[in-house]
Amino acid sequence: MPRTTFLYHTEAVGASGHISLPVCDTMPLQASIASAIGAGFGKVRVENFKHLDYLSIGSIESHVVSSYSERDQAYGTLASVVIEDLCTLNVVTCDRLMTRLTSKHADNGKAPGSFILHGTHFAGLRIAGHHIELNLAVGLFSELSTWDKLTAAYANDAAIRKELDELSLHPGKGKTLPLHNGIFACTLAHIPAKLPHGLTRKDHGIYVPHFGTVYAAEYYITPTSRRLRMLHVDLGCSVEGCNGFGDTGANGAGYPGSA
Repeated sequence: MPRTTFLYHTEAVGASGHISLPVCDTMPLQASIASAIGAGFGKVRVENFKHLDYLSIGSIESHVVSSYSERDQAYGTLASVVIEDLCTLNVVTCDRLMTRLTSKHADNGKAPGSFILHGTHFAGLRIAGHHIELNLAVGLFSELSTWDKLTAAYANDAAIRKELDELSLHPGKGKTLPLHNGIFACTLAHIPAKLPHGLTRKDHGIYVPHFGTVYAAEYYITPTSRRLRMLHVDLGCSVEGCNGFGDTGANGAGYPGSA
């Protein structure tokens, strides 16, 4: 019996960015890989990467998978990035960060997409020499893995609505999930209420004077897709520019026809 053809889409990018001061330079994408429309897998690894004199990374490994499970009667994807020994201007360092995003479309691709973040974490994140422990809401968003679960929980569960409002990049009003251009934009990171002296909260990030702002685990949700940027450094002082680390994305859709 023919099943629905599924149009896969999953992607992983290890590092990207540019600087605009004291020189202008765009960094080529590092450890970037995407799935084909059909099922498949791939991996790419970069070692001992350095961009000019302000960024160095020991290793980056990005991995994507897209496949159909006969046992589960479901289409699935995996996108992951692992970065080790990251250093930006000796102010932001991280021993290891991992972003892992999986998707599943059950009922032979007819069911809404379910997206899970288990495995996503930081290890040894330091900002301006201070160890920063971030509690990531991986479990919450993995439980609210579909759009319907997310919107229903926001509307009907006051405790979850309060937590989502704290994580949202846009203020909520009432019991309707706050959207901007159809996207629920948030961070997974619960920033500590008390930061080390000299560091302050700025929007959903941590501001370091004479350096810039560090944002963690920015998550963008639509009814059919998820995108995650694990670390975002917005430089602003004697060195200006922007870097993103650990980008993953996933979505997909069934297309009527044979497999």
